Amino acid sequence: MSTTDVRPTGQPDEPEAPTNRPPSMHRVKMWIRRPYARWIMVLTVLIGFLLMPIAWLLLAAMNQTGAPASEVMKDIEQTVFVFTMVSIPITAFVFAVLVYSLLGWKHVSGDTPPEDESPAIRSNTIGVVLWTVVSSVLAFFLVVWGLAELAQITANSYGTIPADEQPEDKQALIVNVTGQQWVWTFEYPQYDGLTTETLYLAKDRPVYFNVTSKDVIHNFWAVELGVKIDANPGAITQTGVTPNKTGTFNVRCAELCGMHHAYMETAIQVLEPKAFNSWAREMGGGKTS
Repeated sequence: MSTTDVRPTGQPDEPEAPTNRPPSMHRVKMWIRRPYARWIMVLTVLIGFLLMPIAWLLLAAMNQTGAPASEVMKDIEQTVFVFTMVSIPITAFVFAVLVYSLLGWKHVSGDTPPEDESPAIRSNTIGVVLWTVVSSVLAFFLVVWGLAELAQITANSYGTIPADEQPEDKQALIVNVTGQQWVWTFEYPQYDGLTTETLYLAKDRPVYFNVTSKDVIHNFWAVELGVKIDANPGAITQTGVTPNKTGTFNVRCAELCGMHHAYMETAIQVLEPKAFNSWAREMGGGKTS
């Protein structure tokens, strides 16, 4: 048995009839009126409020051992806080869609596909423009913030200024840092080459680190001071910081360097300037100022 196509056909040269597609804003309004869209928006707000304490919990975790102990670490914590807060609305929306997909549509069944009530989002001018503008503004903000904070951290760390060009009114303390499996050693060339396995620093005095390694790649991480830089064999990497708080802090290796990598850590003792000079004198350092 044969079938005949009875669909009306126009002349070959006739223009195609208009589709009468509704305007973009009308489609946005229709989408917002749908129950699942409302639930997703409600879930986004709810999850966003639930996630907000994470920003403060991160700071609390970072401060458990005494941070921030320098302006550099303060800038790092501020950046972590701001980036976390900015990411919460996006994270909340993604989680809201995930939760509703798992719970709201889990009972949908049958062999008949749902009707296509709305065209694809890529053909909705309002949606495309809104998504592009919001994403661009967010990316621009993060880039500008990141560059500004990077410049501030560099200025606070003397990371690009040689030791002999630093301000004379507050000459930096020079410390030669050497990593090897699996210990740190610290040499003070201004104090007759005094060498220790605990890092001693003076409060409010800039310190300039010359970091190297005797064997494999390590990473010198003065946690609460916000200093983190590779220690490479046969090369010297340089950075610095100004401790602004007395106390006992931590140095760790942040580069996998062998079997006992996890135990490659030591202490930082930040002392008042007079106490630091007394310590250096007692340890045999000739210069005490």
